[in-house]
Amino acid sequence: MKKWLLTLGIAGTLVIAGCNNDSSADSSSDSENQTEEQSSNEEQSNKDDQAMKKKIMSAQMNMQDTFQPYQTKIAAYEEAVAAEEPDPEAIQSAGEEAQKAAAEAADAAADYSIEADLPEDVISTYEEALPSLQSYYEEVASALESNVEEADLSAADEKFAEFTEQLAPVYEDAGLLKPELKKEFS
Repeated sequence: MKKWLLTLGIAGTLVIAGCNNDSSADSSSDSENQTEEQSSNEEQSNKDDQAMKKKIMSAQMNMQDTFQPYQTKIAAYEEAVAAEEPDPEAIQSAGEEAQKAAAEAADAAADYSIEADLPEDVISTYEEALPSLQSYYEEVASALESNVEEADLSAADEKFAEFTEQLAPVYEDAGLLKPELKKEFS
């Protein structure tokens, strides 16, 4: 009888010890699975973030391609005015080109639409900012129309700053630096 109890005790101990090892193995494989899932989730999140950044940059490049021809003429006028020895003829010529470009750019801004696969909130942010860009170009055209030689573009610059500030959250939320769009467009 003693042998029987001893054998039963040893068998019970082995069964309990075996179950403990199985649960340890299960828990370690569970934690490995969790770690793998977290890693794959982080990788997917990083891929999504990178894809979003590319889409935002693509939208910016499309906008830049649209408005750069106009903005370049406005920048040429500003350079002619700011030259060390301003040439009145160059200012007049550049001013006329800038005025025409600004009027065309205002029309382009009014008709511009975002052609990118972006979330609705990002697209609506761009669309809400476009009237400020349009106002910028309208202000430039108006200022140049009234006085090409000494046009005051400060009101226009405020509109462009407003446009840039309205778009800033799109870049910040994506983890990008806020671009200097006026330089990018020039």
